[in-house]
Amino acid sequence: MQQAKWEESVCRFIEQEDLIHPGDGVLVGVSGGADSVALLRFLWQMRDRLGICLRCIHVEHGIRGQESLRDQYFVEELCRDLGIEERTISVKDRLQDAVLAQTAVEEAAREARYAVLTQEAEAWEKELGHPVRIALAHHAGDNGETMLFHLVRGTGLEGMRGMPVKRGRIIRPFLSSSRAQVEAYLAGLGQTYCQDSTNTDIHYDRNRLRHQVMPELQKINAQAGDHLGREALYLGQVADYIRQVAKDLLAQSRQGDLLLAEPLKDQPSFLRCQVLYLWLAAYVAGLRDISTAHLEALDQLFAAQTGRRVELPYGLSVARTYEGLEMRCGDSGLEKEDLCHTFSAEEIQEGIRIPLPETGKYIEVSSFSYDPKMEIPRKFYTKWFDYDKIKNAIQLRYRRKGDYLTVTASGGRKSLQDYFVNEKVSRWERDRVPLLCDGDHVIWAVGYRISTYYKVDDHTKRILKILLPTILPIAIPALPRFAAVTDVTSSGSEVPKATIVKPINRSLIPK
Repeated sequence: MQQAKWEESVCRFIEQEDLIHPGDGVLVGVSGGADSVALLRFLWQMRDRLGICLRCIHVEHGIRGQESLRDQYFVEELCRDLGIEERTISVKDRLQDAVLAQTAVEEAAREARYAVLTQEAEAWEKELGHPVRIALAHHAGDNGETMLFHLVRGTGLEGMRGMPVKRGRIIRPFLSSSRAQVEAYLAGLGQTYCQDSTNTDIHYDRNRLRHQVMPELQKINAQAGDHLGREALYLGQVADYIRQVAKDLLAQSRQGDLLLAEPLKDQPSFLRCQVLYLWLAAYVAGLRDISTAHLEALDQLFAAQTGRRVELPYGLSVARTYEGLEMRCGDSGLEKEDLCHTFSAEEIQEGIRIPLPETGKYIEVSSFSYDPKMEIPRKFYTKWFDYDKIKNAIQLRYRRKGDYLTVTASGGRKSLQDYFVNEKVSRWERDRVPLLCDGDHVIWAVGYRISTYYKVDDHTKRILKILLPTILPIAIPALPRFAAVTDVTSSGSEVPKATIVKPINRSLIPK
């Protein structure tokens, strides 16, 4: 009875938040842990009521050895039992590339996981002809931890909301449910799950918060984590309302690169800061390195004398003018380093390394003969191009007027300016994207897309290889390994068993 009552409450939450519509495809990311297994079982149980098609994706990171394989086999067996189509996708190579880019392992794994889920959802949507959602299993306790995590690092109202119930394709149907409810649901089903040994490693900030901070809060109130999670949901609604008011104010106040003071002067400071936050989003993609301190300094600039200014990251500055605040790009006294290198045939043949200004990275350019049996790398930091299609001397430089990309196999072109606008690349960043060019034809906007024209095909004889590593590579920290009991497969290889929390009762799983 409790199981049915909880299922009903989650269904109401899905309807209330408009997360799923009949006919939608729902792609569930399942790690094998308790939360994601519970989400898969719930959606499978409710598939007819919700009117959905269901698929499962298991992302294998390749950094936990045998324990990682154990999780994979467990998810595959569960999906076979339930009759759910499942794919396991390895991101080991992508993760190694991200590590070379000096990204933290945990964050790199998260980004690789989301990229896979998005790619699979987009492909399935074309096949299905209906919207496809990506369902993640975060619950109220996770949301409370996220809110605390943001608070201790410093955040505004947006950070206090924790995780959004939905963002784009991503939905979180369990966000109003507690960890205890999720585990009770699994126990009621007699459903097993896996335990990730790295979840207890307090070298990770999130785990330290979960295992050392939350227990102290739960001594004050046993439901502390769930209460924080539900408060985060409430603050999310407040944040959405304030954001809409701020958008309306921004529309009234913005004139090109000028933010007028008059419409904002009588507004409370927190609302002006929200308007400033939205204003800066047009100049800094993802608002990277923009802190609360920057917003407060800009807010104080409204009351400053004409001519005063605040320096921001990425060579931006904001000056107080008679009318309000004016954004100035490259006006902070920090000049953009020049980048213009024309490669000789000898340099490419022998291989050459060119530093990229302001990034701490370099590009390696080389060439070699192509054999169709070779596997073209799919890594973000390694690109192969058809060398013989290049008509001019290859240049590494910043953008110029007239630059373009080939974006279709039939030769369709798009100006680099239009491409950057469509991708919402800020005006400041556009001038700092390194380009590999064949005259005005962009071979690769480094970090963005390549030109379709130069792709390797059946006629390719020589390869132009571009490698984008970092100057100071970092090592992947050692992760604790799982001491598992093993089975032996028919091939003779050992396969670790799942950590059993409760014996499987297969009679509860309809065939």
